[in-house]
Amino acid sequence: MTFCIRKLHPIRLMMLLTCLVATATGFAGVKTSANPDSLTASRVFADIPLQVLDMLRSSTRLDMLDYFAQADSLLAVSDALGGQSKLEMVTPDYLKLSVTPVSTLEIKLLPYKKGKIVMTLYTVGGEDMAKDTDVRFFDADLQPLKTEKFLKAPDMENFFNLNGTEFSVARLKEYIPFNAIEFTTGPADTPLTATFKTLSTLPDETRDLLSPLLVPSLTANWSSKFQFR
Repeated sequence: MTFCIRKLHPIRLMMLLTCLVATATGFAGVKTSANPDSLTASRVFADIPLQVLDMLRSSTRLDMLDYFAQADSLLAVSDALGGQSKLEMVTPDYLKLSVTPVSTLEIKLLPYKKGKIVMTLYTVGGEDMAKDTDVRFFDADLQPLKTEKFLKAPDMENFFNLNGTEFSVARLKEYIPFNAIEFTTGPADTPLTATFKTLSTLPDETRDLLSPLLVPSLTANWSSKFQFR
């Protein structure tokens, strides 16, 4: 009998070998992310249990990684809702996905103790809606961690320079009904950047009043935690 095996993406090959081992041993609970040294942003993208990725089947995610690695022109794929998803950047420790025209997902691996943890940034927003980011953290087995342990997010008043003005924090809060903060990052040592997006939703006169006080963005470097001061 002759078998024809096409060239497989390393992640797909690893998953195939895992399935074969599980079948041979009768144990289907093998963890694919148990070894922190082998953890990559691509593997997290393929395996992480995020609801936002439910619209992309695991096989579709692997195909997207294949296409991206081969620099194929077919990078955008149809999701389960009929929209288009596209990988924008993939490195060993970072991945950025355009989930829909108004949402993005960033996956970042961060060194922690003797291993790695995973941070995900899911941002929703566009021209008619202020961008806002849901930040989550996972261990090397992709189990959820408490966000507050790894992120001290900035408060609303941290985005405004009130020195020498008539504004108090209490008065500022009267103008701002909610906080919309966009978090972004990148590969390697790129810091976490926070940008206050609420002003774009406010009336023109309020935006004109507060814009001169606004700090464009805040950044925090990783040191076992992101702490905005």
